[in-house]
Amino acid sequence: MKGNKHYSSARRENRKIALERISILFKMAREVFDNEAKLAQRYVSLARKIGMRYKVRVPTEFRRMICRRCKGFILPGKNCIVRVRQERESHLVITCLICGGHTRIPLKTPRGTAAKRDAETA
Repeated sequence: MKGNKHYSSARRENRKIALERISILFKMAREVFDNEAKLAQRYVSLARKIGMRYKVRVPTEFRRMICRRCKGFILPGKNCIVRVRQERESHLVITCLICGGHTRIPLKTPRGTAAKRDAETA
């Protein structure tokens, strides 16, 4: 039993360190991207590997900087296009200029707004 507690605390500590390393690697990738895009891509692939190794989810803010199709590092205005679309429900569309892949992120409406809009139309 005592061994299990030690294992879980060591694992928790490893995950905490992994998250720190992932954030450091993404910050470094952002800084280096203008001069050396391949090095930035290497930093991002290392961050993804660390996440997989320690079973840590890459935080959302960093996950959106990775193309879901080619796993490339994307920065708005540099190698991707970001648009806000109003069709159906409003959403954000991120288009990777490396592979042409699209990522759609729904924009959340405030809680009562959708219910009020539905009541008005009915």
